[in-house]
Amino acid sequence: MWKVLVKSSALAIFSTVFAIPYFHHLIFLAPITTPLPLSLGLRGFLFMELFLLFILCLLSAVVGFSFSERRELPGFGDKTRFIRSIPLLLLLGAVMTALSYFLFDRFFFMLSPASYPKNLLYLVSFPLKAAFTEEVVLRFCLITIMVGIFRSKVAGVVLASAVAAIFTLKYFQFVGISLHLNYIIVTQLLLSFSANLILGYLFVSRGLLYSMALNFLFGMKYAVVSWAM
Repeated sequence: MWKVLVKSSALAIFSTVFAIPYFHHLIFLAPITTPLPLSLGLRGFLFMELFLLFILCLLSAVVGFSFSERRELPGFGDKTRFIRSIPLLLLLGAVMTALSYFLFDRFFFMLSPASYPKNLLYLVSFPLKAAFTEEVVLRFCLITIMVGIFRSKVAGVVLASAVAAIFTLKYFQFVGISLHLNYIIVTQLLLSFSANLILGYLFVSRGLLYSMALNFLFGMKYAVVSWAM
């Protein structure tokens, strides 16, 4: 248990640190579109959010380290096999980024340019936030829990993908975009669900290293869009 806590704490620290630029941008953007009734002020609210995120990532990592093997999941996966898979992951990441750009991001940029900041620290940290924060919570924890409940890897991946897709709508609400059934909303839901299906499949079949690497590559699309637009 001590080893699990140490490894979980390290993973939670990385997950929280890499998310700081994202939450800083989001919270300081929020008053422009969605006024927040804050008694702590924006910086106090940021610290509170990061503390809660650390607790969430810590608990998620504990769940992953404690139960993934019991659910016959590969955990982090085989490092040697992972290295041999890097070219395929690079190709898959490029295809996912291209599809996301042409089907969604170039249109969403016109609607919400603030969602694609050109800040270098943000652009560098976002892929790391995607690789660590999202994968620890969605794959290492949520899928592990779902597989345990439903005794099915397929059910775990599908349900976790649906949850992730639905939560992307909360971002739209947060930045002040109305949730009408239109091209942007439908495309985002389909792309998010599909991407999370692929990431979930990699986690349950190959290991967390694979889904972390692919999510890192997919997270670089923001740098691509900022450069292209």
